[in-house]
Amino acid sequence: MNLKGFKFPERKHASVSDISELQGLVPSQASTAGREAVLTSNALLSSGSIIAPAVVVATSFQSALALCIVFSIVTFITVLICSFVPRKLVYTVRIIVYTFVASLVYVPVAILMENIMPAQFSALGIYAPLLITNSFITMKTESKFYRLKRGFMAELCGFYILGYDLALLFFGFMRELLTNGGLFGVQFLPLSIPSVGTVYGGFILLALTAATFRWLLSFTTRKRQSDSQE
Repeated sequence: MNLKGFKFPERKHASVSDISELQGLVPSQASTAGREAVLTSNALLSSGSIIAPAVVVATSFQSALALCIVFSIVTFITVLICSFVPRKLVYTVRIIVYTFVASLVYVPVAILMENIMPAQFSALGIYAPLLITNSFITMKTESKFYRLKRGFMAELCGFYILGYDLALLFFGFMRELLTNGGLFGVQFLPLSIPSVGTVYGGFILLALTAATFRWLLSFTTRKRQSDSQE
């Protein structure tokens, strides 16, 4: 880039220390970045990303598991493949390419799911193919992942996906437990709340879960800080 006779070098990659969300981390501190991705920046419980599929179709542990499998495979493979897309392309064109690649990746994943979890995959409905446009592919790639070197990018992307999956599985587990008073068709609680299985009930449960999760993180952080000062 030239400006009044001065030439500035183009930056192909930004280090992790350039990303404020990671608080100065460097690639050798992948474990710390992993804790950030799974805990403080958890896509479902902290930032509230990809909520609709969780609330609408993750009404049981098995449906949440099916959603996790589709989301994880499609997102991770798409992010890796699209990291080779030239940055010189117009942003709008890049997003179209990302979505197109994700749709190609989705096809074999759908065939796989129809063979291993046909009932659960069918229950996902339109929300399964809609995962090709999830925010990890269309937004976080540009704002975070593709600013890093490819090796660390893949590792960090995996951590973010893992964080979302763990939160979604826990949410599906709690939702099935509260809705049916048990798990996997076996009722062992004396009380059940069928309304938790509705979209409205799902939003309320997710809000309560996210609020509790954030409070625990805040409490743990304050306690750690107070201990370090003593």
